[in-house]
Amino acid sequence: MTSIEGIFGMLTLGISAFYHDSAACLLEDGRIVGAVQEERFTRRKYDEVLPVNAVRYCLDQVGATMADVDRLAFYEKPSDKLARQQWQAARRTAPSSTGTGAADTELLLREGLHWDRKIYFVSHHRAHAASAFYVSGFDDAAVMVGDAVGEWDTTTFWRGNGNDLSRLGGVSFPHSLGLFYSCATAFLGYRPNSDEYKVMGLASYGEPRYASLLRELVRVDATAGTFELDTEVLDFLTEPDRYQEHLRKLLGVPVRRPGEPVTAQHADIAASTQQVLETSVTELLGWLADRQDSRNLCLAGGVALNCRANAVAFEAGPFHRMYIQPAAGDAGTALGAALCADADHDRPRMERHAMRHAYLGPSYDNAEVARLLTGASIPFTDFTGDEEGLLDTVAAALADGRTVGWFQGRMEFGPRALGARSILADPRSPLTRDRLNKDIKLREEYRPFAPAVLAERAGEFFDMNRPSPFMVDLFRVRRPEDLGAVTHVDGTARVQTVEEALAPRYYGLIERFGRLTGIPVLVNTSFNLSDEPIVCKPVDALRTFLRSSLDLLCIENCLVDGDLVEAALRDAAAEEHVFVAGARAGAASSAELYSFF
Repeated sequence: MTSIEGIFGMLTLGISAFYHDSAACLLEDGRIVGAVQEERFTRRKYDEVLPVNAVRYCLDQVGATMADVDRLAFYEKPSDKLARQQWQAARRTAPSSTGTGAADTELLLREGLHWDRKIYFVSHHRAHAASAFYVSGFDDAAVMVGDAVGEWDTTTFWRGNGNDLSRLGGVSFPHSLGLFYSCATAFLGYRPNSDEYKVMGLASYGEPRYASLLRELVRVDATAGTFELDTEVLDFLTEPDRYQEHLRKLLGVPVRRPGEPVTAQHADIAASTQQVLETSVTELLGWLADRQDSRNLCLAGGVALNCRANAVAFEAGPFHRMYIQPAAGDAGTALGAALCADADHDRPRMERHAMRHAYLGPSYDNAEVARLLTGASIPFTDFTGDEEGLLDTVAAALADGRTVGWFQGRMEFGPRALGARSILADPRSPLTRDRLNKDIKLREEYRPFAPAVLAERAGEFFDMNRPSPFMVDLFRVRRPEDLGAVTHVDGTARVQTVEEALAPRYYGLIERFGRLTGIPVLVNTSFNLSDEPIVCKPVDALRTFLRSSLDLLCIENCLVDGDLVEAALRDAAAEEHVFVAGARAGAASSAELYSFF
């Protein structure tokens, strides 16, 4: 808690909601005191509802209520979004909804949050840009935002200098790199606006045989910093799925249906899509670099979660440093909107603080965890007061090939697990990757896993000259023979560099594992099963542990050995009939939600 209860600095609450991946973020005098996605509480992935649970959590960090909040900021301008939706609906061959109206959005915010004062409606791309630049630690930077669509914007360019964030140009709907990639995602049988990361992973298994065809669909003008899609082929306006039939004719490959086998042709389409994205981003960043002196780069928006495109474009350009905020997608606009509301307020220069970690979500004390495990009749060892014993025991288990559900401290903000809600494993053998995909994560066999490495030793194992604390950057593996579980088929890895000052227990575990094996690296993947949000509460972690084949569960100081858990408990969990000490993993209904007073 950052404040004495009832005594606060300036509180600014940022909200993203009503589209997907809703979230809340609270600032106190410009400092982030809490940020979290609503899905973590409701257990519905990419939940779009008003993030009342996330708001309540954020307010609890300073003991505040909505009555104590000074400013409320929202991540888009509803009237501008509605105008685009109406324009889009008018071009449909069949009637379609235009979504939530501008007045409805404001009413939902006011009634849902008990708010009767001004709402700062921040344009979507400005919120994205602010979410990166204002916490980058850079005094100046070039900023590029790329996503599917905001109100009208799909790609925008900015110059950041001190408190000033000036727009330099942009591209409007329907021309969108995000939508281009999403069309390919749907064509390959995955869910658009959700599974693009699967296409990125699959791309490394293919050859870009279709790149010349797909490049004709994205015509970049590198002299003007713009591009256009071929909307005759990528026709997602008149009928929702018309573009799939057009792509089928262009590529000569049938549309893959969900659940069908993934073929070499599908991998080639993924590789071609990825190459077109990388080339397009590289060319656009070249235009941006030519228009300002700064050699610092900030990226934001859903496109910035494509770590391969980030790495390729950065390394091809003139920039020296790059910052990508860990919640680069729409959840991060809750932070950006709050930062913009702070910046717009008439007060002295806003204090900006570099966002060096993503540990901004809920935490739970060890006594609560012990009560949960005891009530569920789960045997465990409590290592309270024995930090060395805990780290030695878990590191030895990892070195012996066992897998660990790792739940420590405040949960991460954003889509990546960064050592607070992670599944950890030995990175040395490819068999680890296969087991994690098939038996634990229950996902596609081609999906790669990320390594977490001690920051000061990263250069020994990866070809990298910049930190990567948020796992949104890609590097070539120097010693693939030692890192079979985290080396992707193309010889790269999405690295997380871990600093002792920011995550001491996580750092300590990797360091102990390094002492035992000579490799201070661990496999780090998110603590969840396929198509579920990352676990938030201890009961979520226990339920996921029981439903998987994880070997160990370490929640705070409590360590559970799966070999000692009764098989009947695992069977019951697998059938979704487990109830732990009277708790349930889902969220309350709307009638049961918190009061904000």
